[in-house]
Amino acid sequence: MAVMTSMRTKMHFVLWAVLILFLLSMTVGGLVGGADILDQLLGKTNPAEAIGVINGEKIPPNFFNQLVNQQLEQYRTGGQTVSDQMLENVRNQMWDTIIRENLVAAAIKDMGIIATDEEVLFHLQNNPPQFIRTMPAFQTNGQFDMQKYLEAVNNPEGNEWAPIEQIMKNNVIPNYKLQKMLYSSISVSDSKVREEFIRRNVDFTINAIHIVESNVADADIEVTESEIKRAYNDRKDEFYQPESRKMRFVYWEKEATASDTVSIYNDALYIIEQITSGEDFADLANLYSEDPGNKDAESLPKGGDLGWFEQGQMVKPFSDAAFNAKKGTVVGPILSQFGYHVIKIIDKKTVDGKNQVHGAHILLKITFGAESRDALRRDATLFSYDAQDYGFDAALDTHSVVASEVSVTEDAITINPIGQLRNASRFAFNSEIGTVSSPMENDDYYAVFVFESMTPAGTSPLENVEDQLKQDIKKDKVINATNTIAVDLRNQINNGTTFDDIVAQEKGYEIITDETKRLNRGFTSIGLSNFVTGALLTAKNGAVLGPLKTGRGYTIIFVKEVADIDAEDYEIRKDILKDNLVINKQNQVFENWLKQLIDEADIEDFRKYHF
Repeated sequence: MAVMTSMRTKMHFVLWAVLILFLLSMTVGGLVGGADILDQLLGKTNPAEAIGVINGEKIPPNFFNQLVNQQLEQYRTGGQTVSDQMLENVRNQMWDTIIRENLVAAAIKDMGIIATDEEVLFHLQNNPPQFIRTMPAFQTNGQFDMQKYLEAVNNPEGNEWAPIEQIMKNNVIPNYKLQKMLYSSISVSDSKVREEFIRRNVDFTINAIHIVESNVADADIEVTESEIKRAYNDRKDEFYQPESRKMRFVYWEKEATASDTVSIYNDALYIIEQITSGEDFADLANLYSEDPGNKDAESLPKGGDLGWFEQGQMVKPFSDAAFNAKKGTVVGPILSQFGYHVIKIIDKKTVDGKNQVHGAHILLKITFGAESRDALRRDATLFSYDAQDYGFDAALDTHSVVASEVSVTEDAITINPIGQLRNASRFAFNSEIGTVSSPMENDDYYAVFVFESMTPAGTSPLENVEDQLKQDIKKDKVINATNTIAVDLRNQINNGTTFDDIVAQEKGYEIITDETKRLNRGFTSIGLSNFVTGALLTAKNGAVLGPLKTGRGYTIIFVKEVADIDAEDYEIRKDILKDNLVINKQNQVFENWLKQLIDEADIEDFRKYHF
């Protein structure tokens, strides 16, 4: 019964994993979504009613937000602070997950794949999914304990298994069957396994000549106007630009001020007064310290205890104060790069001639305080008022600040250099030219924007991309020129010229001499190249290979020695290697299949209207 008690008390950990999968499994023809009849008739969806639409299935905003908030709560429970960047990342991850699960679930339904109650029971008893295997209630010494797990499965007390059975039936087992179907034709030959073993375990010793871009004179490469125009016409699709809006903006960084430093210093003095008055140092450390290391392996507070440390192990101001203080004393406030420290010297000793201190501390970080925040926001607000009343340029002069410039698309979320600020692009696309914004903020900055101009959607004109095209064409010509040089060298080699003869010519080629590497590491200068790896896999001692294309040009390789395969080691490793290659193929097959589903799907993303 102890296992079941543990199971019930820790059930919420399972539900974090289960609930998201369960809700996602209901997005197709279930609890979530569905196409409104009016939407079908008019062929459109009101963005206010959906975060997006996937093949006609609406994803309600509250459903999406629920998933996002659940994921964020997991991060908070783990002690992480949710930043603007993390919030945006989670929203993107959840949107991608919803698309993936929706399309996969629809495909499973179209294929008629279902799970029976008998299959659910079989998998629960014989093939529990990973989220169950990682539950602390079913582990012994950090490993999944099948006996402990089966005891809980076979002795239910109530309906604690109902949500897991549901997700097994609606999601886990149908997905398992789908994967079996997709992977049914996958195989890996013995020759591929042997090649993989060679890549990872066999040493190759080579000499090589690497002809790179710097071996080609710029003066020898000419790019004509007709080549640029032809490349532009061939690549026009690449240069399509969505509508963009140009803004100027002023920003104020949320930095700790001198008054913040004084405030934290006074807080540290107050803590010292409490210690002097008889308060327990450990209790105060657990209450006030902002040191993230003030927790043990069980996430319990450590009372600020740092253990024993030697001179120089801590930052210098901290170390100097600790080693100059007497046993039993409390010193501080000590300022370091981390903030103010209040340090307790618990004990001192000397080991092997080295002084050590057993110390504890309370760390108070110097952060952007409430008064500084109010003052900075007041500055931003006054600037916004003046810019609206007298013009943006006049406000720049009055407030002695400098404006930056940015062009954004409708879905832009980042403003350089201030980071994520989704409201900025929303402001630009919902305002008239000349409008000045109210102050906006993210974790690190306040900012005020003025919307100045609009560039309609369309293909960028040739003059805007001409330099890029010219550079690309020139690079291709340079690489081709390195091949021409390499072909000439190979002809010389075929006619009797040796590696040493070419080195003696001192033409500036990059030379690799007597280097021994395995193929999965890459040789000096050459790096990793599929052409080089493929040629060496079947090479014999004394062979000359090339020219072979690399990331920087072309190379000619002289194979000095290929080590023998360790037959015994190969027999030991081949099954694991084969399994890894099969898994890689399975992942590739599934991702290609999913990509095709996504490419063919009708997906509307309305997140820009909500965030």
